[in-house]
Amino acid sequence: MTFQKFGFITLICVYLLVLAGGIVRSTGSGMGCPDWPKCFGMLIPPTQASELPFNYQEIYKAKLHGEIAFNASKTWIEYLNRLLGAITGLCMLVSTFLARKEKRPVFLYSLAALFLVVANAILGKYVVDSFLLPGVVTSHMLLTIGVIYFLLKALNHNKERIEVNVSQRKWILLNACIIFAQILMGTQVRESTDHVIKLFGENSRSLWIENLPSIYIIHRTFSWIVLFSHFYLWRNLKTMQTYKNIAIGLVGISLISGVIMAYIDLPFGSQPIHLTTSILLIGFHMNAWQNTKNA
Repeated sequence: MTFQKFGFITLICVYLLVLAGGIVRSTGSGMGCPDWPKCFGMLIPPTQASELPFNYQEIYKAKLHGEIAFNASKTWIEYLNRLLGAITGLCMLVSTFLARKEKRPVFLYSLAALFLVVANAILGKYVVDSFLLPGVVTSHMLLTIGVIYFLLKALNHNKERIEVNVSQRKWILLNACIIFAQILMGTQVRESTDHVIKLFGENSRSLWIENLPSIYIIHRTFSWIVLFSHFYLWRNLKTMQTYKNIAIGLVGISLISGVIMAYIDLPFGSQPIHLTTSILLIGFHMNAWQNTKNA
């Protein structure tokens, strides 16, 4: 298989991993496995508490941070997320190996993506050990965006670039930066949500939104800038019709899922969709920027 084909498969795995991570976060399964890389000391986690040592609550008391009751659903959600992460890492390793046959820049971009994948795996262990410490989760997301950027650079290096008016191409970059800022604020909101959930409990969803700090209001208000900037790009970019339509469609899905989260108390599925569409969107912008040149 060529690097282009396997690299694209790897890119899909990265996005599936983002979706899986969103499901982990939305279901509160981040501590479903209290240790790393094993889960409750096992390569394949248990499906019921009876499969654990009788004193497992004492053994993992410090790492579970009070969540001492075994929850099979949360454990397996986190375990499958880790399994997909391992598959993604292997795919990235194979992609880098295949990139050796390509031009030197392709290999170097692939190597950079592989380095960030490994760094993210190591950071994943720290996420568990730190009990989802604020800042660490955000760094986890930033590294993922870095992986997507360098993987796209490798995939796009040999492609012929499309000529685009200078000002219009700047709007592509500007929209990528706007989405990046919105994602960054979104991760801060998510970290604040973890604190609110811990404060009020998982059964008090109606209290979560109204007790979030000011960063939530900023993030929500910034959505208008996201909408207007993308509408301007959609109206004024004279080429790349598919890119424009997909971008504006992803903005629409992201905004709708955001409204649902805000007014229907974060229903299941809304957070992973909101996160994944945002990461897809910044990927489309990075891809468009890399595939164009000033006319």
